[in-house]
Amino acid sequence: MTFSNQATPSDMPPSLPADFSSSLPPGSSIRHILLGHPSHIRQTIHLLHNLRYVETSQWSPLIEVPDNRLILRPEPDDVISMLVRRL
Repeated sequence: MTFSNQATPSDMPPSLPADFSSSLPPGSSIRHILLGHPSHIRQTIHLLHNLRYVETSQWSPLIEVPDNRLILRPEPDDVISMLVRRL
């Protein structure tokens, strides 16, 4: 499984740290939510691993959305930014 526009190591900006968590203030976090077809989620997880962003083992198992409903409970001051990338 590959993306037609998959980045190669030479395409990555040299200023990106190998460990992104080192640039976050202590105790801060960000939650990534992948929502889509299971094969597309797996493909995205592997792409993020290949880009050295996160280990595949750090993702939760795939979780079915019951009755096609999903409720997100944000923390105070949380906002949402969404990216839809066509595969």
